[in-house]
Amino acid sequence: MAVVDALATVALTVVIPPFLIVLVTVLVLASLGKSLGLRQKYVQFLLKVFEDGNRILVKKFGRQRLSKNYGKASGDEQEEEEEEDQVSREVICRDKLVLRPTLDKDNNEGLDTHEFELGDCLDYIRTGMEAIVDDEVTKRFSAEELTSWNFLTRTNCQYEFISVRLTIFWVVGFILRYFLLLPLRIIILLIGMVVMVVCTYIVGCLPESKMKHRLNSSVSVFCFDFLSGALSLVCTYHNQENVPRRGICVANHTTPIDVLVLACDNTYDMVGQRHGGFLGIFQRALSRASAHIWFERSESKDRFAVARRLREHVEDPEKLPILIFPEGTCINNTSVMQFKKGTFEVGGIIYPVAIKYDPRFGDAFWNSSKESMLSYIYMMMTSWAIVCDVWYLPPMTRREGESSIDFANRVKAEIARQGGLVDLVWDGGLKRSAPKIEWKQQYQQEFSRRLKVQNVNAEKKEEKTE
Repeated sequence: MAVVDALATVALTVVIPPFLIVLVTVLVLASLGKSLGLRQKYVQFLLKVFEDGNRILVKKFGRQRLSKNYGKASGDEQEEEEEEDQVSREVICRDKLVLRPTLDKDNNEGLDTHEFELGDCLDYIRTGMEAIVDDEVTKRFSAEELTSWNFLTRTNCQYEFISVRLTIFWVVGFILRYFLLLPLRIIILLIGMVVMVVCTYIVGCLPESKMKHRLNSSVSVFCFDFLSGALSLVCTYHNQENVPRRGICVANHTTPIDVLVLACDNTYDMVGQRHGGFLGIFQRALSRASAHIWFERSESKDRFAVARRLREHVEDPEKLPILIFPEGTCINNTSVMQFKKGTFEVGGIIYPVAIKYDPRFGDAFWNSSKESMLSYIYMMMTSWAIVCDVWYLPPMTRREGESSIDFANRVKAEIARQGGLVDLVWDGGLKRSAPKIEWKQQYQQEFSRRLKVQNVNAEKKEEKTE
């Protein structure tokens, strides 16, 4: 009992007071919309610690072995890997997307006519093997590889006990993240959510007016900025002259935190799936304050209702810009995948936004097929921080004669270019579902057409011979 009393006394006199001082300081500064720049200094300090730890690893293992562990290389090793990649491209060419085999038989003229043979299937088998060897879809739904260890055991290769110095860094970091940052972040999250629900409810009770819209904008930015403290969010916004003021804002999608990142700098109306329970209360509170659009994925009729409401929203000059993630699912922030065309059929001005997270401080990607929302939030709150860059791109409009698909691809290409992401044409829906039956039928019809063409040409050749 004496030991327990002593520990309790130490906690009350040494640990609790600094903790309360930090908490009160965060709350006061957030309420005033001010910042001391502590998050930026904290992130800069972490980078120095990571560099020091990486030097220890290089000294212990050597750069070549360490690079292999992380899947990266530098200097001469990177040049050797590029040469190997070039050789592999000569065997399996993946420079452009292959939806079906490219055969010499594609033209009807000069076909090598013959009866069907089992070898006729080899071209399709080769194309399938190429897709398996260089799968551009599956690897976009796993954590991004790091070039150095960030002292998180979820991203390392059992490095925490190979050096006394690294062990000290890891233990101190563990205590800092779980016994100081995590309790502080949980308190900020709970208080922030209560404040947001109460504020949006009060704003929603006001009659429609310009004052209500201005108050909603101020309250929204304040609440989301307050909540960002629960993740130690450090975000740099570029080209703010292009910040959306109306129309549709589209961005690449990595995590639900994307909404928080963008809402800390501007006010948006949102589009999303309707939920029940506490999250449903939260959505209804947001809807009271502004014209958000919630829908049911299970009801196909809702798709047309959502499209109609989107069009009405865009045509109303008094409405806020509406925030949409056209990929429809979270990608691991290394690439941008297919944008759904529905958003680009509505009309109006499109404001593209590129978001790029720094994975050294914590992997922001949410793999919703493997992690629940609760476990994901826990991982984010036990990471070092969430650090990202946001680029507001110039507004874009649909060109005359341009299809909605071409417009979507043009916007997607601009986002990928600015964010340094890979531009892919694949549908992110492949994360959870098998390829569409129509795609399989398309290949089957194409193969059948070739056989028919071969047979017709064979018959013509026989007639000429006779």
